[in-house]
Amino acid sequence: MDLHLVFNPGIFALGIAVGVLGLVLLLSLIVGYAYGERTLLGLAAYLCLMVVVTLAGQRLQAHGELLQRLPLVAGPAMLAGLQMWLLKNRQSMGQIKTALTLLALTTLALAGFYAVPGANDYLAVAAFAWVLVLLAISAYAVVQSRDTAGPWKWWLLAGHVAGLATALWFLAGFAVARQAHAPVVLMLLVQVPPIYLALVWRSRLLNESRVRSISANVTDPLTGLATSQVLVERLMRVMSRARQGTVSSAVFLIEVQNWQGLLNQLGPDSSEKMSLEAALRLRRSIGDNDLAARISGGRFAVLAQGLSGVAEINAMATRLVVSGLRIDSPQLSGVELQFRVIVSHLTSMRPMALAATHAWLTSLTGQFRRWPRSHRSRSIWLVAEGDTLKPDGPKIDSDY
Repeated sequence: MDLHLVFNPGIFALGIAVGVLGLVLLLSLIVGYAYGERTLLGLAAYLCLMVVVTLAGQRLQAHGELLQRLPLVAGPAMLAGLQMWLLKNRQSMGQIKTALTLLALTTLALAGFYAVPGANDYLAVAAFAWVLVLLAISAYAVVQSRDTAGPWKWWLLAGHVAGLATALWFLAGFAVARQAHAPVVLMLLVQVPPIYLALVWRSRLLNESRVRSISANVTDPLTGLATSQVLVERLMRVMSRARQGTVSSAVFLIEVQNWQGLLNQLGPDSSEKMSLEAALRLRRSIGDNDLAARISGGRFAVLAQGLSGVAEINAMATRLVVSGLRIDSPQLSGVELQFRVIVSHLTSMRPMALAATHAWLTSLTGQFRRWPRSHRSRSIWLVAEGDTLKPDGPKIDSDY
């Protein structure tokens, strides 16, 4: 028995188109759901709607030709509205509503024109007029957003113009398809992939901006350490668990004592370099689970948990002081940072609310300005069991 393989170019091309559009649909659903990007979910819904309308046009005998033309009219109009909405930064709501109203009216007029019997002589003119309106709206949106929207807008414009040109080619009667679904499939094939790339690019830029915005509240942009806000929130949680656990926690407030002298020596432009260098030296002396934060200027904080007792707290305080004396740094080679440290043992701390914790930390930090005369030659001030410091003299567990 002989087997003869028959190659059908039409079926092969349709298979490629279905594969490409199916892949775009799947990726739009996955990425849109994973990152909460509604525009990608909208693109997936648009693809499904175009397929449903096309299949309905083939199934229905009555008004079948009108239903086959409807996706060619509605598709570019919907994407023109999407483009107008995504590029609306420099436009007022009145301008947007006017453009969307004009878009809807011209699209409905064209769809109604195709439903009128005996209007074949004017189909090309009506299609060209409709395309000119959509192009004018798109050009206006792109010009208004040239400085506010990213490069993704050009992919969006390319997909929209390609789909519009394909729709015009069939609506105006310049081309006739053997299969009723071919015009819509071809329009989607040249239209959807560039728009998918544009929406993914836009989503990535928005997510990066969102992450930077969130990080601005939790990470110091200069040193990479945590901010005071994060320190206070973590400190409040540690205080609430202090009486329940068997391990010790402590907060170490660090001040660069020779900060002003180094500024005078190195110049005022070296302030950022000194902050970065102090952060690097502190980070080298703490554990992975310890939180280091920048308070302001030459003041920093370290919140350490899981300490075995007072001896380990004292050892860590000494290690912090010694870390500032390193002179092998590429940033400030040969420069010693004279750290002095206020240590508060948090084992028996009473739980505090967020505002009270912030006030307690501010009071503790302010004690650098009232360093006791009896400790002028010492670099570590250890306060017993987290007692709030008083200007007339705190309770001291051990001094260095």
